[in-house]
Amino acid sequence: MIKKIIKKILAKYIVIHKVSVPYDIRIEDKQNEFSGDVAIVTGGSGAIGRAVACHLGAMGVHVYVCGTTIEKTNLVTQEIQALGGKASNYVLDATNPESIKDLFNQVLEQESKLDYLINCLGGSARGKSAPIFEQEISVINDILDVNLKGAIFSCREASIVMKNQGKGIIVNVSSIIGDHGKENFSEYSASKAGLISFTKSIAMDLGKYGVRVNCVSPGIVQRGQITERDLQRIKKSNYLNDFCKPEDIADSILFLLSSKARFITGQNIVVDGGRSLGLKGD
Repeated sequence: MIKKIIKKILAKYIVIHKVSVPYDIRIEDKQNEFSGDVAIVTGGSGAIGRAVACHLGAMGVHVYVCGTTIEKTNLVTQEIQALGGKASNYVLDATNPESIKDLFNQVLEQESKLDYLINCLGGSARGKSAPIFEQEISVINDILDVNLKGAIFSCREASIVMKNQGKGIIVNVSSIIGDHGKENFSEYSASKAGLISFTKSIAMDLGKYGVRVNCVSPGIVQRGQITERDLQRIKKSNYLNDFCKPEDIADSILFLLSSKARFITGQNIVVDGGRSLGLKGD
């Protein structure tokens, strides 16, 4: 008797939430999901940044293409405009917090909102790479200033905007070297490892404000012209026996920007054809 009374009382206050809900997918809505949005792409004149910017521009996003020179950023904006998209360019000094702040101020002045920040800026020392005991301090500073601090400063400005508007998405581009390291690339690996951890931390800061933050870590990405011999070598370095194009990275980033990734934050998505899974062969 007492149990029945308790059940009746509890029934008034307990609401059973049904997990399964009817599907309500409108194809036309999905096709126009990005239309009218605003994005800043740092490193937008590089191979990956260009691919991301062009993809977004073709989908109706006003893309602010940011790079180190007006000539290179102009080429990308013209390419987007030829696709029927809307693009503006900005010469950005990623080592200067004031230059970054000025970029965000200009975008807000023109758009009054910011939906996406995609950080593709930076790179390795390439020809200046060396073991740490031989590396120049100036090279170490340059790599950390652009790859890590430039991304941090950009995310800081974006987070202020997105927190205030109650929504927004940030995607940082790191590297599998940030997770595994590479001989003679210690300063680069440090910058990219820092970016992965930084992404996780700010995802914790911003989640409560409706802002998602994720990271994409490419393996070897085919940039520009390449010989057949090098192409075959790259194919043998991963488990899909193929090579990665900038568009493959752009597709992964677009997924993270889409509503299909609405419950993903603080993650590092590796796009390397399985290269970092383990040793291949003997």
